[in-house]
Amino acid sequence: MKKDLIISIIFRVISYFVFSVILSLFTVIIFSGIKNFSLDFFFQFPKDMMTAGGIFPAILGSFLLLILTLIISIPIGILTGIFLSEYGNNILGSFLDISITSLSGVPSIVFGLFGLSFFSIGLNLKTSIISGSLTLAVMTLPIIASTVKEAISSVPNFLRESSMALGAKKTETIFKVIVPAAKTRITTSVLIGSGKIIGETAPILLTGAVFYSTRLPHSLKEPVMTLTTHIYNISMAYGENAQWMAKSTASFLMLFILLIYGIAFNLRRKMNGKHNNF
Repeated sequence: MKKDLIISIIFRVISYFVFSVILSLFTVIIFSGIKNFSLDFFFQFPKDMMTAGGIFPAILGSFLLLILTLIISIPIGILTGIFLSEYGNNILGSFLDISITSLSGVPSIVFGLFGLSFFSIGLNLKTSIISGSLTLAVMTLPIIASTVKEAISSVPNFLRESSMALGAKKTETIFKVIVPAAKTRITTSVLIGSGKIIGETAPILLTGAVFYSTRLPHSLKEPVMTLTTHIYNISMAYGENAQWMAKSTASFLMLFILLIYGIAFNLRRKMNGKHNNF
């Protein structure tokens, strides 16, 4: 009993320490830049070599990449997850499962180099929104597919058996019973994937982003500014006069990612509550 108490205290101390470090990190990043928030900061173009003005093209570019990446990766990821869960008990399924698991651990810069050689150079898409989005979609696909597979697999078997007993075909059971039952988990996985997309730097640095732009893109074949590459460029290449913009951009990016993950964890908490009640 005394040993359990000591172990419990040790784990509590470690948990409080980790929580304090994370909270301090968020607090420092957010409050160091939030004081510069204004309408001009969000809706103006950068001026004077990014020592003044705002981050409007970077915000628009990040959202364009995010939306296009999700349009590409969501249907493929969901269908892949369904296949692995419901039809993957064979050699093809095992190979696909191992491939997705392996890709989940590949560093993002490797995806960037792949996107540069295949999409930008091989398919002649050059440095563009479509090239960056395809690269991000390839990187995000394993995350969505694996979480959708877990979500579909976690649906109780009696729902499948009941649907089949009533005469429904397997495809009807999947898309009218299983997927609706797992929709909250699937939505959570998409939100987590969205947070990862908008926070990435290396893949779009090589395939879809420019550091400085005084106009908006006119087509998907043009590059864009993004929040993460904007922070990277200012931090690496500019002096103290532009650091306020890097801190404010980092603060905005952190708040947006926290909003996405907050929604995802709130959905998961509600889902767990329903599951416990069930």
